[in-house]
Amino acid sequence: MDDPKTLADQAARAFRRGKYDQAAALYARAAEAYDAAGQALLAAEMRSNQAVALLQAERPADALALLEPLPAFFAQHQDLRREGLAWGNIGSALEALGRVDEAMEAYRRAWKRLEAAGEGEAVAYVAQALSRLQLNQKRPLEALVTMDQGLAASPKGLHRRLRALLRWPFRFLGS
Repeated sequence: MDDPKTLADQAARAFRRGKYDQAAALYARAAEAYDAAGQALLAAEMRSNQAVALLQAERPADALALLEPLPAFFAQHQDLRREGLAWGNIGSALEALGRVDEAMEAYRRAWKRLEAAGEGEAVAYVAQALSRLQLNQKRPLEALVTMDQGLAASPKGLHRRLRALLRWPFRFLGS
């Protein structure tokens, strides 16, 4: 049996090199090895990583099939961070499949869990994705508010400066 940590490290290296199909296969093997070792939470995390690799390999339907059971699993283990990340990945898969309304709902769920977990930087990335969809739907004010709220949760200095820029249009609107 392969060592799950070694497999996960190999998968991460393949991912960084842009070999997404290889990374997905290695993450799948790592998940199986973690399952065999009785480490279900780490196995689920590997499946989440596998799904991200599949998304990068332009296989969103395969990614979505892997991701769908994960939020409930992470919620059962009271892991808000991983649950939020799973919802964000589901949003990405749904968006890639053209299921925009469902993607927006998944991003909103991700936002709530990540915010509750204190993951401000991740909230900012989810806000960016949600805001992009709102812009595509010709809802610029809603997109601006979404991005502003998302950046407010981020501890990064750059995000604070971007947020200051985003407030500029509100001055003209009388808000």
